[in-house]
Order: sequence, then structure tokens, then C-alpha cells
Amino acid sequence: MKSMKRLKPRRITNKVMSRLLKSNDLIVLLGARQVGKTSIMYLLIDNLLQVEKVESNRVFYFDLEDMNLLDVVNRGVEEFIAFLAAKGADLKERCFVFLDEIQYMENPSNFLKIIADHHKEISLVVSGSSSFSIKTKFKDSLAGRKRVFEIYPLDFGEFLEFKDRKDLAGFWDTGNWEKARFFEGDFLRYFEEYVIFGGLPRVSLLPTREDNVEYLKDVVNSYIKKDIKDLFRIDNPYAFNKAIKLLALQAGNSLNFTNLTTMCGISRRTLERYLFILESTFFIRLINPFYSNKIKEVTKMPKLYFMDTGIRNIIVGDLNSLEGRRDSGSLVENSVFLMLLTGKGPLDEIYYWRTKAGAEMDFVLKGEGERWRGYEVKYRPFEEAKITRSTRSYINEYSPDLTCICTKNFYQDKINMDLMGLSGLNDQSKLIFLPVFFLSNRPYPSVPWLTN
Repeated sequence: MKSMKRLKPRRITNKVMSRLLKSNDLIVLLGARQVGKTSIMYLLIDNLLQVEKVESNRVFYFDLEDMNLLDVVNRGVEEFIAFLAAKGADLKERCFVFLDEIQYMENPSNFLKIIADHHKEISLVVSGSSSFSIKTKFKDSLAGRKRVFEIYPLDFGEFLEFKDRKDLAGFWDTGNWEKARFFEGDFLRYFEEYVIFGGLPRVSLLPTREDNVEYLKDVVNSYIKKDIKDLFRIDNPYAFNKAIKLLALQAGNSLNFTNLTTMCGISRRTLERYLFILESTFFIRLINPFYSNKIKEVTKMPKLYFMDTGIRNIIVGDLNSLEGRRDSGSLVENSVFLMLLTGKGPLDEIYYWRTKAGAEMDFVLKGEGERWRGYEVKYRPFEEAKITRSTRSYINEYSPDLTCICTKNFYQDKINMDLMGLSGLNDQSKLIFLPVFFLSNRPYPSVPWLTN
């Protein structure tokens, strides 16, 4: 097991720990490889041992990539209980058992159900790298008995903390622009590094660019060889690899299925299967268009985003700085999507909006209670608050509670809507200009409900 002293804290750990202590539900950590699931397990174990003072003979961790351990759990619950006893477990008291990479088990659903029904003394925390495999193997018998936490790459605040810039992370967390503005250059430098190399925890800790390149290459190769080869049958690896490359080039754009199938030499059904596999293994995410008028607005063609921009960039073979890149706008937009995804509430949904005439809002977030927010990414310097015709069309059409223009370095949170040509809106409708590196689900001074 890794040295606990070397582990950086993750923000989701407190939520998982609270659930673990308050209930006996099965806890499932889902996420891509290298996203930090194992480290979060170690952090939970450390908290149990050091903070909650749980005895060491009541806390156990097992990595199911170890074939010997996998063989033990596949032999059934009674064999596993005997194994725990042989390891010195005090089964008269509540024990905490962590099973890493549960998707390798033959029948995890039955195994976990028996423990839930007949071994209340055992609290389980399990992890998996494939939502399809987990959903397929976790039958309905576990409905209502599990709590799933999806683990994402680092958000930008965590990235700053991993870089040992807790001062900047503090400004980011609290939305204190009055202080943060003095460190604009530092924020931009770290944000561009975050966009280029992504948010996998280890990336933020490696010392050199060359180390990051080699590590990201290894992550992609391991994903193809392990998650894909072990969990799915790909009859045409060449077409699959070509599809991944083409999808990486289209990150931040709507998918044209006809063009993709023609370029890959595959059927639409095969392409849809590839997309399903990539989503199920937390490699990409598709979002659908939001519409209320089928005649005027786009109703089909999902937009695609990668779950880590560093992985996307290593696939296209470009880890150069944002300046001068043709894809800098879509890259920043991808990072904004990840910020919204990691910060959204459990009932929030993310869409995009586009009219057939070409007006567009990059992201539309539908929140609980029919609250709507729009996010337009304009990664360039602003001298003053200005909006595009597209943004004006969206606001006038839907009167959203909030519209956020994500700029490179311009901040303004008190906007005269009439001067912007926005009239007849509801009293709660707000417009804010925000540096993209400062975007987070936090309460802003003029938008107190923005936090979930």
C-alpha cells in the first residue's frame, strides 16, 4: 500500500467518508483508470485508522488485479470470510473492506448481496473502471443498497492544491476576485498547464514535460489494452483506434455520424457501439442539444468532450501551449465542460443550444427547480463587457437565471441588462463575465444561489 504521507487530499473523500460512517450501504467508486480511485480508498483507510481510531484488524484493502485475491473472492462469500479470519479480522466488530477493481469479479452482484444480507458486520467499499461492466454485473438485487460516487480527474482547485498553491486554490474556492486579480498571471499559467496536460492526479505531480508525455502515453496504451481488450471484444482494432483519433480531433464539436463512419470504414451501428464503449469506460462524454422549438433549433447531433484533456492531446499528438493552436478554443471549452460536470448537482443536466440559423450557447445547465444557466466560452482578452448576437438571442429567448461569459482574464459581475440590449427579462436573470480559470460552482456576490 502507498505511503499515506505522500497522498494529496481529494475533495470528494469527505463526502464518501460521511456516507461510510453513517450507513452500511455498499459504496461504489466509479471512474477511469488513473483518476485516483485507489488513492481515495487509501485516504479513507487512513481516516478510519488515524481519525476514527478503528483498529487495524478491522480495516482491509484488496486489489483484485491480483489473480490470487481474485480467485479467493470468486470462490464465494464463505471462502472470503474464512480468508478475512485468516488475515486476523475481528469479525465480532464492524469491519471495513475495500475491494479495488471489482469489474474483474465473475459475479460481484451475488457476492455483494450475500454480504449485505447476511454479514452486517462488513462494510464494503468497491471500485470499478467500467460503468458498463459494473451495471451489467450488478443486478437489480442491489437496488437501494448501494451509493455510487463517480470519480473525476482533478478540478482546477484541486490541481492548484496538488501544485502546492493553496493560496490560489483558496481564492478560487471562495470566489475572492479582489485578491485573485493580483495573481492573474499565475492563474493563467496553471490553467493553461491544466488544459494541455489534463487533470489526472499524477500529471500534476510529475516534474517534467517529458515525464508527463510518457505517463499519458502509458495511460492511453493501458486503457486500450486493459479496459478494451479485457472487457469488450473489438473485432477491428484498426478502425477502433482510428475512430478514437478522429473523435479526439472533434472534441468540443457536434458529431457528424456520416463523416465518421465513412472515414473509419465502419457502419453507424459499429460507431455507436464504439461511442458506448468509450462512454462506459469514462473516456468521453456526449451531451445533447437543448431545444423547445423543433423548427428553429437543432434537436439532434450530440457534442463530444473528452473526460481528460491531457489524454485527448496525447491522442492527437499535440501538447504545445495554447497560443497559436487552432484547437485552443475547443480545448478550453472541453475544460469548461469538465468544470461544470464536476461541480454540478446530482439533478443537474448539461446541454448545448444551437439554432438552425447558427446562434449558439456552448452550455446550458438545467438545475433543480427549473433553474437555467448558460455558459459561453470566449477565451480572449476583453476590454469591456460585450456579448455576441448569439448570446443575446439565447438570453432574449429563454431569460435564464444566469448567463456566464467565460473570458481569458476579464471579470465583471454587475451588468446593466438594458445597456446590453437585454430587456423584458425576469428580475432574477443575471449576466456575469468571468475568467475561465475562476469558473466554479460557488456563490458569487451578485449571484448568491449559484452554488448547489
